[in-house]
Amino acid sequence: MTLSIPSRYHSGDLAAKVLILGSTGFFGRAVAHAILDAGYQVRALVRDVGRAGALRVRGAELVVGDATHAPSLHAAAAGVDAIVDLVAVRRNRPQTFLAVNMESPRLVGEAAQANNVKKVVFVSAIGARPDPKYEYLVSRWAGEEALKRTGAPYVILRFSFILGEDGGVVDDFERAAHLGPIIVIPGSGEQHLQPIIREDAARCVVEAIGRADLYGQTLELGGPEILTYSQLFGFFCQARGIKKPRIPLPAALLMPGAAILEIFMNNPVATPTELKAIVEDNVAPSLDTVLVNFNFRAHSPSQWATTHWRDRTVK
Repeated sequence: MTLSIPSRYHSGDLAAKVLILGSTGFFGRAVAHAILDAGYQVRALVRDVGRAGALRVRGAELVVGDATHAPSLHAAAAGVDAIVDLVAVRRNRPQTFLAVNMESPRLVGEAAQANNVKKVVFVSAIGARPDPKYEYLVSRWAGEEALKRTGAPYVILRFSFILGEDGGVVDDFERAAHLGPIIVIPGSGEQHLQPIIREDAARCVVEAIGRADLYGQTLELGGPEILTYSQLFGFFCQARGIKKPRIPLPAALLMPGAAILEIFMNNPVATPTELKAIVEDNVAPSLDTVLVNFNFRAHSPSQWATTHWRDRTVK
């Protein structure tokens, strides 16, 4: 899928040089290339230079460091106009929610303040709130609040499920589909989602960099359709030609097994924390939230999935 973003860089723009945190991740790769496409100068803070070779080829400056390390952040933020923070973890190990989702945003805000950065674009998740039942969502909310308390100029973009051709929920579907003779759907499968295509979400991030009117706002963003979890999984199975029966099971029945697998496996199919979150609705305030806030129409996930989730190894 080709992202079409007109170049936004001019000498008078709000931001000319952008520091990206999380540029080598599932969403970060799309965002980093979109920012380069838009004409901005890019600096990327990375732990592994080898994973960012495509950015270096395109002229991005690579700085080795860690988003949980204050000196790394302060050095990387020197001389930039904006910071795009995409760093987060869905699981509480090997890195913890506390270190990455909660403390790192505070460090980013402090680095931004110390270096007179004009804006921090902070990517979070719909559903972030101080409800102790949902550890991951609590950690995302706490990170947002920590950033705000630093006084750094910010805009927070909360997304629903972000869909790509690989990675993210595709990896989850892939593993679940090949785990056994049936596919287990957590919960009723009727929980509502408002997925957004990765390139559309990346465009929102790029547009937010130069928008002075978004200072201090928290936007919840999703695609133009509300789908159930079962429908989304069904699109994946249809695209891949998977015929296995899909059986919904209450999350409470899956919790004990997920807890055991989390102890004995480095990368279980799902953790108890993820099961709690995945059975909840995950929707934005409206179906046209992208159009209203960023003046473009996001792509239809149901139409997109049937072609972009096809198994490329099958001729």
